[in-house]
Amino acid sequence: MPFAGEVRISQNQDNNDSGVSRKALLSVVNHMLDDLCRDREPEDRPSKDELLQYLSSRAGKLNLFFMRQLSPEQVARIRREPVFQKNLLSGLRKLIIEIKPPMLNPLRVQRLSATAMEYSAGEVRKDPDLWAARVVAQLPAEFKQNLPLVAMRLLLDTVRGYFESTADVTGSLQDLDQAYGFIERELNITPRIEIFVRRAYDLAPMAARDAGAITALYRLLAGRVVSTLRRLPASPGKDVALGVLKELAGTFDLDALESTFKKMAMTLADEMMKDTKSYEDILELRFFFNQIGERSNRKLLSKKTGELVREMDMRSKGYRLLTSLDTSELEQDSLIKVVPGVLGKVEAFVMEEPLVYLDLLMNFYLKTAAPLLRELKNKPDKVPRLIQNFKRQVGLLNIYRDLEHLVQTIQRKMVLTICGPKMLAQAPEKILGYLTRLPPEFYPPKVMQALRTMIREKGLKSRFTTGDALKLLSFYPPAEEEEEKPVEARSVKGFFAGEYEKRGL
Repeated sequence: MPFAGEVRISQNQDNNDSGVSRKALLSVVNHMLDDLCRDREPEDRPSKDELLQYLSSRAGKLNLFFMRQLSPEQVARIRREPVFQKNLLSGLRKLIIEIKPPMLNPLRVQRLSATAMEYSAGEVRKDPDLWAARVVAQLPAEFKQNLPLVAMRLLLDTVRGYFESTADVTGSLQDLDQAYGFIERELNITPRIEIFVRRAYDLAPMAARDAGAITALYRLLAGRVVSTLRRLPASPGKDVALGVLKELAGTFDLDALESTFKKMAMTLADEMMKDTKSYEDILELRFFFNQIGERSNRKLLSKKTGELVREMDMRSKGYRLLTSLDTSELEQDSLIKVVPGVLGKVEAFVMEEPLVYLDLLMNFYLKTAAPLLRELKNKPDKVPRLIQNFKRQVGLLNIYRDLEHLVQTIQRKMVLTICGPKMLAQAPEKILGYLTRLPPEFYPPKVMQALRTMIREKGLKSRFTTGDALKLLSFYPPAEEEEEKPVEARSVKGFFAGEYEKRGL
């Protein structure tokens, strides 16, 4: 694999006596190759001799190519100034002699561009035109427009120069990482490592705002750069890269560098987790830690998750939460925020949604909420915080006498959700089964007795009706609520009878 310290060909350098840019001359050679390859087989590649012969034998077409690539003033000088014309042809001849094979077939490259990505990188390198087509297919439109397709080595060097110059000024760690990966993977060339490392260090302080940037920083430095250096033999280019790493990271030992880069990324991830207001960021950071084989700061992750879930809109984000939340990562203090945050809004989460939402809610209630509520029986000092967090979701004026009262209230919300209009309309035969899965000790005694009577009389898989729901709910005591002004009390039965009537049930 060639090292990037080799001299690159500048596409805009004026390197001939005519003053015409190198890129313009290469574009003329591109047109010459188009003409020579028009009726050739893929393996029949033009040679330098044919291109040099073209200069003397097809003057008419050459003039046409010059008209396409040169400015009107330069075209006029070809006609008026024999010296300018002589210098132009001399510069073109010199350029052709300098070109290193294999030559490309520009017409075939263009044809292959549509399908080049279907082949593996290893396979395309056996065919210069296919390789060129794969490279060109991935370039930005503004760069590949009028890109001379003359020789494979020249194309690779030109594209490498473009990506390295872009990397030197980019403000995106993701773009920096992708540019490095493109040069190594697609061009099969080693990038100039020092460019990418310096720019990564410049951009690192901003990475703590974005999980994708942190991942890109880690992948570039601890992954790509260290891997490249391990693979490279000793060379002046490698020495330059190691010198820059010593300057920035304090060492050029590759194992120590990998550890340093990992710690840098983990520190940035913790900073972002501390400041973020997005649950999606938490998920991305968890994924990042999984990628690098490390555990996140569990205490920080638990605390931040609890804070975010407590303020989350369950109607819009509840599904994402319950399909991604790993409660084994959360400490008890965090669960005291998460459980009320979810269960205080259960109706909003399930109402009008597919029944799979109820299954998610049941799974959370039985595997996370119920065990927590049981544990808190032995930790009365934490119960007031649980009650206060629940009140934040359902209304601060609600009164809960103790943990037992709160637990029964939470389970009543689950019962109301299971007996909701959607379940009654779509899956009434499943309702009793759901109700029996709820913890028996969290039912008030009269409700538990009524449920057992229903099961004994109707059978576990019988179709539950609106009347059954109203009957079961009537055994719950009325909710206690403290109001600034007295209001007429409404029974649970009366309230839900009105709700079912509005829905035509």
